[in-house]
Amino acid sequence: MTAACSITLGIALALYLAAALLFQGQFLLRKSGWDLLGRRSLGLGLAVHLTGMILHLGLANQPLLSNMLVVISWLVIILVIASLLGEHYARVRHLGLLSAPLAFLGLLYPLLLPIHFEEAESILLQYPFLGVHVVLTALGHIGFALAFCAAIAYLIQHQALKKGRLNRYLPALDTAAEATFRFAGGGFSLFTLGLAMGIIWLFGAPGEHLAGEDTKIWLAMPTWLVFATYLYLRGIGRQHGRRLKWLVVVGFLLGIINLVGVRHDFDETIGSKSAAGETA
Repeated sequence: MTAACSITLGIALALYLAAALLFQGQFLLRKSGWDLLGRRSLGLGLAVHLTGMILHLGLANQPLLSNMLVVISWLVIILVIASLLGEHYARVRHLGLLSAPLAFLGLLYPLLLPIHFEEAESILLQYPFLGVHVVLTALGHIGFALAFCAAIAYLIQHQALKKGRLNRYLPALDTAAEATFRFAGGGFSLFTLGLAMGIIWLFGAPGEHLAGEDTKIWLAMPTWLVFATYLYLRGIGRQHGRRLKWLVVVGFLLGIINLVGVRHDFDETIGSKSAAGETA
């Protein structure tokens, strides 16, 4: 791929990320103008991305579907076009909330996955894609932890008010509920990107550094489903109350059990054998 194509793909990647952040901010922070800015950023990213692919066709002298980067790029373009058309003509709301992160992740995958540093001692440093997965999921757990603290504060304050008392050391119910929602939403966004990158790695590099099926990635799904249910009920369903906070508590505990109690099933010997085979 030519330098001009690579530059346009990098700009498109940044615009997709900006759109994802704007959509998430509109959903979590209730910023009225951010949804429009997100759609504009997504549309501009699509235009830049499409320009890069047209340049690739004209300058690289390669077939239309020459490699993984090109194939996934066209799939991302189709996804973004379908999302924008669906919101404009079918009036399907919140499509950008899903399509923008997917577009960012889809374009990031072929750009970052082939990069590796063979001299690095740690697998996470050898393969930056896997390292980014670990960092994002860790940041997601931090968001879940803050949401858990806010949910516990809500539950304690709610119990105190039922007994006719006010705990002055804890925030008001509205404040605790809003903090729970925002921390859970931020953590969920990061955790979703990290989990998706982990699943892509699981299928994208089988037998290289993951021995068989890596159970840690699959056991993260219950945590994701619990927080997805909470955010849907709270953000779209507009539901409130004590039961939703228990969802946050359960989701966080499931995440901690998987984080602490289950290890990634890295097969160091496979990587060393393949490296030895290459040198031989």
